Amino acid sequence: MALQILELLKMLPRTNCGDCGYLTCMAFATHVLREGVAPAVCPHFDSPKLARVEAILKEQEEGGVTAFPEHFVSAKKHVISKIQEYDLKELAPFLGADVVQQQDRDALVIPLLGRRYAVSKDEVTALDGGEHDVWEHVLLYNYIAQACREPLAGKWVAMGELPGALAKKKAFEEGCEDVIAGAFAGRVEDLHEVLLKLGASSPPMDTNAEFHAVFHPLPRIPFLLYFWDEDRDDGFPAKVKILFDATVLCYLDIESLVFLGEKTAQRLLALKGK
Repeated sequence: MALQILELLKMLPRTNCGDCGYLTCMAFATHVLREGVAPAVCPHFDSPKLARVEAILKEQEEGGVTAFPEHFVSAKKHVISKIQEYDLKELAPFLGADVVQQQDRDALVIPLLGRRYAVSKDEVTALDGGEHDVWEHVLLYNYIAQACREPLAGKWVAMGELPGALAKKKAFEEGCEDVIAGAFAGRVEDLHEVLLKLGASSPPMDTNAEFHAVFHPLPRIPFLLYFWDEDRDDGFPAKVKILFDATVLCYLDIESLVFLGEKTAQRLLALKGK
């Protein structure tokens, strides 16, 4: 029988510290078993228990009970098939990627949220050797598969202004903007600090936000983040709003953009804990 979420939760520290990039240990356990997130992403996992969980998951995978859900496997196979005829070397400059040779074949080196990945036509490798979410494979492959060659427009737009994106607006708010706002309420300096780790800048802008920054989760996908801190006296919670370059859907489909937002929030939470 496959490892269950509550069983895994009992082996976690259960402090809900957020250092893994998820708000709660329950959320982390769910993503480990349903989305294939590596258990070692939790920096406080007791070593013997971690080794036990990794052994169980490996045994399950070898027995055909993979931690990676079928929709992940199908999504990865589909998007990989789309890039088999691409000339990665020709496409690299349009994606802000470098080209390296891996086992006598081209691979693109693409920064994703401050980490660098080598992406060949059938494999993704984190160059820092660290653990990463298997869904990041699909995200990186989708970024390549779009094969966008359009220059950035320099015009900022909100999620609701993107064609066909209204149905995903709430998911982006809840999975990205609301998570960041809640995590950094009353801690604007911490938000500034973690965004600097992602190469963010704060160009002059006409805004009433208490803080704003531009950063690139992916090389050709800039985010403009506005942050309004909480006002406890008047009962106003912290608020985050993220805008995109008008070309964003040329570089990433809307489903992947929502996922990139979720990964951005998780990355900021993880950096906050370091």
